[in-house]
Formats: sequence, structure tokens, C-alpha cells
Amino acid sequence: MQGRRRFWVHPICKERCKTGEFRMLPQILADNEKCLAYFRMTKATFQNLLELCGPYIHKQNTNWRKAIPPIERLSVTLRYLATGNSFRSLAFSFRLGFRTVRCIVQKTCVLIWILLQPQFLPKPDAELWAKTADGYFSKWDFPNCIGSIDGKHIPLTKPPNSGSLYYNYKGFFSIVLLAVADAFGRLLVVDIGSYGSCSDGGIFSASCLGKHLCEGILDIPAAKKIPGTELITLHVFVADEAFALLPNLMKPFARRQLTTQKRVFNYRLSRARRQIECTFGILSNTWRIMKSIDTDVLPAIDSVKAICVLHNFLLAKEPIQVASDSDKDNWRTTGDTSARFTGSRNSTQQSATIRQTLCDYFNSLEGSLPWQLEACLH
Repeated sequence: MQGRRRFWVHPICKERCKTGEFRMLPQILADNEKCLAYFRMTKATFQNLLELCGPYIHKQNTNWRKAIPPIERLSVTLRYLATGNSFRSLAFSFRLGFRTVRCIVQKTCVLIWILLQPQFLPKPDAELWAKTADGYFSKWDFPNCIGSIDGKHIPLTKPPNSGSLYYNYKGFFSIVLLAVADAFGRLLVVDIGSYGSCSDGGIFSASCLGKHLCEGILDIPAAKKIPGTELITLHVFVADEAFALLPNLMKPFARRQLTTQKRVFNYRLSRARRQIECTFGILSNTWRIMKSIDTDVLPAIDSVKAICVLHNFLLAKEPIQVASDSDKDNWRTTGDTSARFTGSRNSTQQSATIRQTLCDYFNSLEGSLPWQLEACLH
């Protein structure tokens, strides 16, 4: 028989307005530097987000208790995402019930996605792909590139009754975030929730993005001339060697028996592809919940979706330099949580021809960069 509830409101929680972490908010918002450290955004951006979410998370006071205001609900949620602290830890610091914190965070994460996704992570169309290609050519000197793509394992507490479904080849339980980034680190497409164990079985091929790419229903613009030349190629995504070579998906040449020309191509492709790596790095460093999520799978997916759309929201409100323009530094920082993709590797003749066309362009007078030979040979 279940014991009787000892308290309607625990004495610790009754002191929330006097001793809870939330009482520091006026001081935090008064200092923009503190606000950035606390919420990962400026005061103006926080207030903008509150204006968007507030009407949907407002609750009425009752005769028995005072409702938790929208500003506190949003604060708890952002602290959960920013710190990666457990629900129980946040419950103590904010003087709220454990179940209350869990409910607030899960509902607010869903709401953030619903409200922000249509504007800040919309379904790409031909116009957006074309704009992305312009960005990659002007910033990274890669023509007809419509995004860099990669996957990331997000550590997860073992879901109950899941066996080894989420156990990945790196030795921990995870879900996979598959994403495409533009030339400035903005996310264009996200596919979240694949089993960690599927990393060696073709996550990309099984994803909606992979299926739509193969079926030709991504609304990608038609083939186009490379600027300044008569060469014509399809618009392509760039990825690492773990992906399959497809007409619209370029990967490096195999490392064995590389010619100088192929090394140049690999360097130029990697230079463009680093945007998704840098974006994953920013996501993990800004939103520490990405380090490890201690919830069931569906709430974990909702948390990652909220983080992805918040990333684009912050880029729109507070633009930052996602990656250095310098090519002198060793920028490649692929983390231990990057995913492996081993889908179909049947590279068609068309795929190989497109890659060779780009290779020829990068080694031509029109397409070469002054430092590329030195960079790719070291």
C-alpha cells in the first residue's frame, strides 16, 4: 500500500521565492555578460524568446498555490539545456519539485521547437539551397555546394527494455543527430533519434534526408555552371569518407594512391565540410546537455530538437563567427562522438564524373587557391 503524501508543498519548496535560484534573475539580467554565461544568450534575446513562449506557458494561480510564472519556466528549461544538470539537481536549486521540473522542461522544449522551427529551421526549398550554394562559393570557394553533412552520437542513459538497440560501436548508449549546415554554421536539416547501434548499418540511407535525396524530392536546383567556367555540375552536399558517393553527395577520394590533384580535391572538400564539425562543436559547448542526456528517448529527442532550433535562433539574433577564415591552423577537430555511416557504397559513373569535374576545377587556373598545394601536402 502506498504511503500517504507527507506534504502538499514541501517546506523547501515553500521558500522558493526567498531562497530559490530564480531570485537571482534580476541581477543576472542586469549584467549582459552574466546573462550570456547563465542563459547562453543576451538579455534582449532572452526577453525576445520569453515574449514568444510566455503566452503558451502561462498558468493561472489557484486557491491552493501560486503558479510558476513563464519567466521561471523558461529559465529552468534553458538552465537544463545549458548545464546538463539533472532534473533533481535543478529541483533543489530552484526549490521546485522533481516532477515539476521534469514536466516544465519537457513541455517547454516541445514548445520551443513548435514556435521557432517554422521561421528558424524551415524545410529547405530551391531558393534556400541556391542561397546556400552562393554562401559556400563566396566563403569557402566550393561551387554548387548546398551544405556539409555529418552525424553525431549523443550519449544517453540506457533506455529501459531496449537491449542493445542504442549501444553504439564506441561503447556507450546514444541517439544520433544527423545534420546539414550552411556556409555560416546555420543548420538546414536535422534528423534526430536513430539508434546508436545503427551507426554501422546505414543511418544516412535510412534517414528521411537520405531517402529524399535518393528519390530526388529535396527540391534541389538543377545543374549549374561553375562560375567563371563552362563546367556544369549538379548541386552537391559534402561529407567525409564514411558516406557513400552519390551524384548529389561528394566524399573524399580514398587515401590509397592519392595523386596531388586528388589531395587538392580532398583538401578543398574538407575545407567546406568543416562547417558541420564546427557547428557540432558549438552545440556541445553551448548546450552541455548534449554531453549526456538522462531521460527517456522521446524527451531526449525533444531536447535536441530544441537545441538545434535555438542554435539557429541565436545565430539570427546574435551572429557569431562559427569558424575562422584562416586555413593556416589545424582546424579539424572531429570529436569522439562523430557517427560512422556505412550505407550503400555503389558509386555510379555519374557520381565519379561529377567528383572528377570538381577535382579538375580545383586544380585549374580558374579554381585553384594560392595556398592549397602547401596546405594539402602537409
